[in-house]
Amino acid sequence: MAALHNSRLVRRVRSWPRRVVITLGAVLLVLLAARIALPYMVKRQVNTRLAGVPGYTGHVNDVGLSLWRGAYRLQGIAIYRATGALREPFFTARDVDFSLAWRELFHRKLVGDIVIDRPEMVFVKGPTEETSQRDADRRWQKVLRNLFPINITYFELRDGAIRYVDTTKKPHIDVFVKNMRLVGTGLRNRPGDGTEEFPARIALTGETLGGGQVEVELMAEPLAPQPHFHASFKVDDVALPALNDSLKAIAKVDVGRGTFRMAGEMAGRDGGFQGYVKPFFEDLEFSNIEDKEKGVFNRLWEHVVSGLAWLVKNKSRDQVATRVPFEGRFGDPKVGMLATVGNLFRHGFIQAFNPTVEGTVRADNVLPDGRSADGRDVSAVRSESDGTGAGAPTGRSAPPKRR
Repeated sequence: MAALHNSRLVRRVRSWPRRVVITLGAVLLVLLAARIALPYMVKRQVNTRLAGVPGYTGHVNDVGLSLWRGAYRLQGIAIYRATGALREPFFTARDVDFSLAWRELFHRKLVGDIVIDRPEMVFVKGPTEETSQRDADRRWQKVLRNLFPINITYFELRDGAIRYVDTTKKPHIDVFVKNMRLVGTGLRNRPGDGTEEFPARIALTGETLGGGQVEVELMAEPLAPQPHFHASFKVDDVALPALNDSLKAIAKVDVGRGTFRMAGEMAGRDGGFQGYVKPFFEDLEFSNIEDKEKGVFNRLWEHVVSGLAWLVKNKSRDQVATRVPFEGRFGDPKVGMLATVGNLFRHGFIQAFNPTVEGTVRADNVLPDGRSADGRDVSAVRSESDGTGAGAPTGRSAPPKRR
């Protein structure tokens, strides 16, 4: 039966007019040639876009197309400063995948997804503008729109890293977050239906210098005329000796032992913001205070810092900690210094804090000038939590899955 069917099909094709067969063959050849040439054309356009960014240059090694899912992939992308003596790449990634979000087409929304594999971004502060790269501004939003002119609803970074280098300090500061995963969902291009305050969510997890773990969660309203968001973060189990270069550069001290933790919250609305940061230093021991190779003033300073740390340390926990409140408008922050000092002694002698997110900061309580709607003054703020972190997330939340 199959042979009979095939023979009938061959006879039917042979019965077609020769002009039709030639036309169909030509169309197929054109489509095949276009499919072969399209990646090279896209690659050239992408490289032209990247080379046109003022102050930067970039390229991609290859471009892959997946027409059946409406996607294309940039492979081996790298962006560098085009001027100055700086040799650190600004951004690199193994793959950047742009695709249509087919699941949203059923809801009559034409939006897309971006998934970036092994990205790395490096910010450098140098003594001159030519030896610095700190720009992450709107010019890159324009490039992104040119590369993928469809609104993004889902964004994911896999196995990423972000690094900050300050060569103006001695020794140089070089800190990073690696093994990073970031997932952003709900990044839609129209206001929500009013049922939720923050339609967008961004979750980040990663590993810091010194083997610590970082967790950040940001909820926001992307289309708000002024930043409208709530953010919380935790940093756990950072081995302080790994930060000695930074400690020497900033505080002129180094440590032989200790662990660093930190927790905090921040919320903003209508141009104002407020929040707090709680740093914790545990099992702290300064190293080589009597080292003769250190200058006299350096040794004296380390004695002063060590003595102050011992004075305000919570002896039962072997822990130095405080709570730093802040508020204000973007570009005009105010830090509660008196409250910070008061909380330092409070943690040491009255009531210890815990390195947890309190859940005490709300966007709906922030006035346009950053003050609290309930009349609190940031300079007088002390921890409102009993140290248990009630109402705050108690465990590590995994980044949301693609919807």
